Amino acid sequence: MAKKIIYDSEEDILSLTKGVKVKSSMDIGDFVIDIDHEGFISGIEILNASQNLGIEEEQLKTIEEASMNITYKPGHVLISLLLKSKRKEKEIAIPLTVDLGRTAKTEKTRFAIA
Repeated sequence: MAKKIIYDSEEDILSLTKGVKVKSSMDIGDFVIDIDHEGFISGIEILNASQNLGIEEEQLKTIEEASMNITYKPGHVLISLLLKSKRKEKEIAIPLTVDLGRTAKTEKTRFAIA
């Protein structure tokens, strides 16, 4: 499966997925984090995306490219999203207090439109 971006404008949900098999998902408020079989984040679904990301729905509809940097640290994870639309670019940091049992590590993933 390919890495992809999906925005559902009717439900205002933004999904980024690496396209790997998901072992489990964690609901943290309006964020659903997918975990792969090796214990790494393989995707994120953001409910009420326009409100939670501070981006207008019209801009979310025109996302052309996205990247996700994930920094794992003991006791928490920092997810940084870079979203590029036709009109502008926005970087968003999502700090999550969740322990995935990982030592310090950073990974970057680029996504394409589904």
